Amino acid sequence: MGKNNKDNLCRLGKLSDVLPENELHTVKRHLITLKQLIQDSARIGEEMSGVLADLRAVPSSNNDMFVFTPELSQNITLLKAVFRDCNDIKFRFLKTGGRQALLVFLDGMIDSVALELNVLKPLMVFAEEGSDLKKLMEERLTIVALNLETSANAAIEAVMSGNVLILIDGIPELLLIDATKHVKRSVSAPVLEESLRGPQDAFNETLADNLVLLRRRTKDPNIKIRILEVGERSKTAVALIYSANLVKPGLMEEVERRLQALDKDIILVSKTLEEALVEHPWTPFPQLDSTERPEKVIAAIYEGRMAILVDNTPASIIIPCTYASIMQAVDDYTIPASVACLVRISRHAAAFIAIYLPALYIAIVSYHPGMLPTGLAISIAELRARTPFPSFLEALLMEILLELFQEAITRLPKKVSSAASMVGAFVIGTTVVQAGLVNPLLVVVIATTAIASYAMPYYSFGLGLRALRVPILFLAATLGLYGVMLGVIIITVHLCSLKNFGESYLGSMLDVDTIADWKDTLIRAPQRFMKNRPVEFGAQDKKRTGDSQ
Repeated sequence: MGKNNKDNLCRLGKLSDVLPENELHTVKRHLITLKQLIQDSARIGEEMSGVLADLRAVPSSNNDMFVFTPELSQNITLLKAVFRDCNDIKFRFLKTGGRQALLVFLDGMIDSVALELNVLKPLMVFAEEGSDLKKLMEERLTIVALNLETSANAAIEAVMSGNVLILIDGIPELLLIDATKHVKRSVSAPVLEESLRGPQDAFNETLADNLVLLRRRTKDPNIKIRILEVGERSKTAVALIYSANLVKPGLMEEVERRLQALDKDIILVSKTLEEALVEHPWTPFPQLDSTERPEKVIAAIYEGRMAILVDNTPASIIIPCTYASIMQAVDDYTIPASVACLVRISRHAAAFIAIYLPALYIAIVSYHPGMLPTGLAISIAELRARTPFPSFLEALLMEILLELFQEAITRLPKKVSSAASMVGAFVIGTTVVQAGLVNPLLVVVIATTAIASYAMPYYSFGLGLRALRVPILFLAATLGLYGVMLGVIIITVHLCSLKNFGESYLGSMLDVDTIADWKDTLIRAPQRFMKNRPVEFGAQDKKRTGDSQ
């Protein structure tokens, strides 16, 4: 056995004698080549990593969270990560042109019938392979609103707005289809600005419907609409409407600048924008006109002003705003001019009464009873003798009761508010007098003041008048008629000092340079005499007759 092993060992030789390619120098040469290939592969891998990093850094300038790739599986992973825990986001897989495709949409915000007929059906019967999205859009899809997109942020925002996102394997571009179907309120009659003979349609909460209401009233291509997005998180659509050849130079740019400077993450109502646009946030008077009537917006635009429509808000903001424009109502232009003059003059008188009538009563009764006729003075003295409180406390008590009932009626449902108003009238008008807390003449004064504040065409302006009533009461109780006159001077100076996008709030009614505008301020002249646009708004074209260009 040992001899056999020894013979076998003797027969062993070099491996290179049997396999010449395994010689030492040949193996070393192969190892060097392999090492060089490994180094080259590592260098190529680093370069590819850099290329991929550069590709993903392309949208970083637009703050995109990621970049879509031609591989559908990666895009699905990215989208599912973004829309995690969003159970109303639906993913619909299908095949088109021999490729896997995906539809991403928000359930409940799309028109499923239009999507099935105009998108799904053409995609599923499209059998031509190797075609791009542009050819698919031009030859197959029959829906109107569609476009290509590459930005991830824009695509995600479009999906959350109700658009349909289409991704096809092997194609890096995305297809966005507008098949939105919102749950919305239909166009109805105005609620806050009712008119006897004017149009009976008003804005609703859908921006597209509101823009259509404006376009229906004018076919002028100079009416421009610019749509911005405001709100870091809400991405609320805001439309700027103006006439390109009429708007005051620089007005639109200033409004856009203030809107873009608005640092808010969410915009739910137009009042948030109003506070960002006004220059005096602490004044009780409204500095921007707000309306739910489309014809009022068009009329303001053709005066050289501009309007703002906010999505999800059934009202428009009109810029700039003055006291004269706030006191104008739609019915002023649907009735004879002579009657409109009387109505408008009474409206201005009501504004004065809404602030100063209780203060005048307190000042005269407490400090200047000699100004009254003898019979009236004796009658008031007899009425006051039955009440235990001074006139100022009586008026203050009535103001508090009136404000409480007004606020309660505003917040209550309609079916209950009528009953609450009857209870309020009974308490204020009867019970308080019978209890001997307030004299009947003061009840008449406070009731007249409340009715005067209701005569304002703009509700927020009436609220401002109500807010000033109590401070004027304090001045009257302290200084008598001198205090009332001091209040008149302070309020007038304040109104004149208010600036609204360069326009004085009250200055146009006291400025002789704008005397041409007086035909539509305190009075309303016939239309044949109002041939010029208001001077105070700085319209580019002063004539209402238009031009040929």
